[in-house]
Amino acid sequence: MKKKIALLLLIVLVFTLLAGCSKKDSSGNDSGEKTVQTVKKQYLTFAAPPASSALYPYWVSVGKAISTTYPEFQITVSESQGAVDIAKRIRSGEVIVGNCVSSTDYENYHGVGVFDGDPNEDLRILWYYETTPEQFVVSKTSGVNTVYDLNGKKFNPGGTGTSAASITFSILEFLGVSPDYFEAGQADAADAYANRQIIGTVKLGPINDSYVMQLIASQPANLINFSDEDIEKIIKEFPYLIPVTIPAGTYQGVDYDVKTIATIQGAQTTTKLTQEDGYKMIKAMWEEGKEIWQSAYTIGAQNNILELSLRSSVPLHAGTVQYLKEQGYDVPASLIPPEYKE
Repeated sequence: MKKKIALLLLIVLVFTLLAGCSKKDSSGNDSGEKTVQTVKKQYLTFAAPPASSALYPYWVSVGKAISTTYPEFQITVSESQGAVDIAKRIRSGEVIVGNCVSSTDYENYHGVGVFDGDPNEDLRILWYYETTPEQFVVSKTSGVNTVYDLNGKKFNPGGTGTSAASITFSILEFLGVSPDYFEAGQADAADAYANRQIIGTVKLGPINDSYVMQLIASQPANLINFSDEDIEKIIKEFPYLIPVTIPAGTYQGVDYDVKTIATIQGAQTTTKLTQEDGYKMIKAMWEEGKEIWQSAYTIGAQNNILELSLRSSVPLHAGTVQYLKEQGYDVPASLIPPEYKE
């Protein structure tokens, strides 16, 4: 009798175990439910130029392009005071990605200029998306035909504290040109030009810049055309600058090609951004989300961002290197960071 009872209990135990197993799949999930993989949300802040900038819409649309393609990225776009301000916020970890300018990137990475003695070797470039020429605007009545004619003339180097002003000071000193500088913000410089207190100013911005058009509307102007020899010397001395040509007819009354130098605007981050996440961001921007930012930033919609990125003077982000190589680009060794993994 005892044996029968023991056997019966054993049979009940076996059926109980089998019933329990039938409700679970191999991964331990209930067989009637689908396996759901949850992706951890990342709440990120992107730092953009001031809302008044022509580049601000690009950043809003890039944030949308990335978060639409990869919903795990929840992106907030915050305006800033400019390239140096953004670089400092990136350094502190306040933001993870932000707008950058090649001149500031070079100084930030190497610890020169405004970052003298404080290099940031963790700086990485995700991509560059726009060339911004240094546009030297002078009145037609000024008698200025070359950059050397600025000697002794009342001239605004660009808005106080801007990249334009920093570059102007650097290249004019390098060329041995000494204007009588009128230092002021962009708005005050525009007023001074319209009132003929100064003979000209400098604007760093996309071709067909609205500020330059405003200056020309207030007083007919020319744009200074740099010689090939001077451009070659400048670029050799300042490797973060590139040569550009502003086509004839871009601005009213400027019926000749204007050769000058330019910085490149881009997206900066640090080694804190993983290779995987950086890869997703540039992929989303250049593929699935491309139409989103192209519609919002028509002035630069046709720029080849991948080729512009290869003109960096500091290392690219590991995710960017991965994506460029996948697209068949030969990435120079100087742009490949040590943390990059094949």
